[in-house]
Amino acid sequence: DFLPDKIIDIHTHVYKREFFDAAPSNAPRRTVSWTSTVAKDNPIEDLQETYRLLFPGKDVKALMFISGRTGQDENNAYLSRVSKETGWPALYYSRPEQSADEVEKMIREGGFLGVKSYLNLAPAYIPTREVRIFDFFPKHQLAKLNEMGAICMLHIPRHGRLKDQVNIQQIL
Repeated sequence: DFLPDKIIDIHTHVYKREFFDAAPSNAPRRTVSWTSTVAKDNPIEDLQETYRLLFPGKDVKALMFISGRTGQDENNAYLSRVSKETGWPALYYSRPEQSADEVEKMIREGGFLGVKSYLNLAPAYIPTREVRIFDFFPKHQLAKLNEMGAICMLHIPRHGRLKDQVNIQQIL
């Protein structure tokens, strides 16, 4: 009863395992792995049931995006569909090799509010400790997002996070 009647979960992964590529990836593993032991699959129905059970009587909505190094096109398409069905906002999972125009097209066509990406999409030759923001959110994409007034969900890389001077300079 101490929780508000309306809740917005601003960091929610929605995805279907069936869209992940079964082939092993040779890309470096730069993400936490404990989450895959909790939810190998997280379709919208599971998320809605989780909210119903954990927050009975509350109006819970989510800002959604996908997870994974593979199956991004299929999961982004799935997310676009369920976002339109639920009315919940979603972010497009972008890749650093995409042009600014392609990112804009995918955002607009999918009904997304912006983008999310992750440092595991930075080029494999960059050591994990050295990945910079611009390695997975290139400047041309960020300029387009700014022009569009779109959201960028940023996972801050590097071990110092907000103490890291490279991060501070790139955020500025």
